[in-house]
Amino acid sequence: MDKKRKKYFIIVNAITLSRILGSALLFPIFFYYGQNVIGIILSVLFATDWIDGYLARKHNVCTFFGSIMDGVCDKVMAIISCLILCYLNPFMIVSIALELLIFIVNTFALMKNGNVKSSQIGKTKMWFLSLSVILGFFLSKPHRSLINFLIAVPAIIAELITLIDYTFKTLKLKFKITKTKPKYKKFKDIKKMLFDPEFYEQYKDQKGLISHIYKDGNN
Repeated sequence: MDKKRKKYFIIVNAITLSRILGSALLFPIFFYYGQNVIGIILSVLFATDWIDGYLARKHNVCTFFGSIMDGVCDKVMAIISCLILCYLNPFMIVSIALELLIFIVNTFALMKNGNVKSSQIGKTKMWFLSLSVILGFFLSKPHRSLINFLIAVPAIIAELITLIDYTFKTLKLKFKITKTKPKYKKFKDIKKMLFDPEFYEQYKDQKGLISHIYKDGNN
């Protein structure tokens, strides 16, 4: 990776990680400045999910590290924002439960050699969730039961569809149980797998990352 691409790699992943930092600040901001300020901040944070992906593709710095971190940061931000929103809209507790289930299914699939690349259904789900969360902070009140329900429904439906889709894909994975202790590749090779854009482009649509950690390429 040349210096120019390294610069964009750092910028893209800094934008991704900003969602973690922003999420950590949501609790004090909410209690000190109120729900409207949180709604504005989350609008910016959710927008970074599109910005980092756009820049990564434009400058060819997509990596397995970035893909994994993008998913983790999205999940942390989604759960924290929904947790705070539950104070105004109790229906969002369902979204938290579904997000945790999706995370468990995705983690299981990754460990069993599934693909870490986000599906179109997963990306669409994130946009519906962001819409529900942002509208929730602007419009939700504890006494507005109907409005609260209508705000939560799009996210819940999108999460259910995503959970079903990911679950069926995970169940189709062929698991191999090996009796011998697996031999791992060297650290420099694993580093290349995580941070090399060319490696990502070659294997992003093929078998998952875990299999490449082993010397024989099998899980």
